Amino acid sequence: MSIYVTGDTHGSVPFYSWRRVPVDGFMHRLSADNFPEQEEMTKEDYVVICGDFGGVWEMFETKKEKEALEWLEHRPFTTLFVPGNHENYDRLTGIEDPERLNHWMYTRMAGMTRENLDALRTGYPRKEWNGGYVRELRPSVLMLESGYIFDIDGRRCFSFGGAQSHDIEGGILDPVQFRRKSDYKGRRDSLAHSGKSYRIHGISWWPKEMPSEEDMERGLRELLQNGNRVDFIFSHDAPSYVYLALGFTPGKLNGYFEQIKNTVQYKGWFFGHLHENRSFEGKDFLLYEQIIRIN
Repeated sequence: MSIYVTGDTHGSVPFYSWRRVPVDGFMHRLSADNFPEQEEMTKEDYVVICGDFGGVWEMFETKKEKEALEWLEHRPFTTLFVPGNHENYDRLTGIEDPERLNHWMYTRMAGMTRENLDALRTGYPRKEWNGGYVRELRPSVLMLESGYIFDIDGRRCFSFGGAQSHDIEGGILDPVQFRRKSDYKGRRDSLAHSGKSYRIHGISWWPKEMPSEEDMERGLRELLQNGNRVDFIFSHDAPSYVYLALGFTPGKLNGYFEQIKNTVQYKGWFFGHLHENRSFEGKDFLLYEQIIRIN
């Protein structure tokens, strides 16, 4: 069995981000041409995506998303991912405030059905898997929940997703704050013309991008119960020292990871979010489009 790890995929197909940065998507990156190792793999082999999977993005599962997830399901390996900051958490884990579903933002959206609204209430099925909990998008496409230690190919793997979005200079626009759709569109158009990056609550940004205190406490507790020893750590964001080394200002979550780095013994830590491929201190790996085997 084998474990491969890669960075952000941001959905299924190639596109240019708002900063005109090319993003390849998982159907390109994990194709047989670009990832020929899969010819020797089975469903007992794993590919781990370190956040910003992006395969679940629209407000309900479109034909395009369904086809992409089915494509991934039919790969000869099992896909695991930790959630990033650019994920539709409403669909992945269920909407935090169900009262939002009564707003015109949801009830008047073309294609939105009662089944879609019900799916937003609960998220994908939550199941126990290999020592922790996952969300099952497909039988072999699983989101690893944060703060659990999973047994993956006999390795103890600590998972912790989330990060704070950095592309919100213009702020977070929430359609639910507007009684009329026309008022919302006016404000959205104004932000679009400002030249500043912004995101929309429930459409391109979700508050669950930052893990809860409960998640963080559970993570520390799980690690302590395992003697503060694991084989691998999979996260989306990085410890503080990585941010400082790259000239960025670390935040609360980075400090949490720094605490883990200073107290936990591990063989390799793998994270994404910063869209580079670099190694730090010989065992901490920032990944983007690179795919590496770790066992």
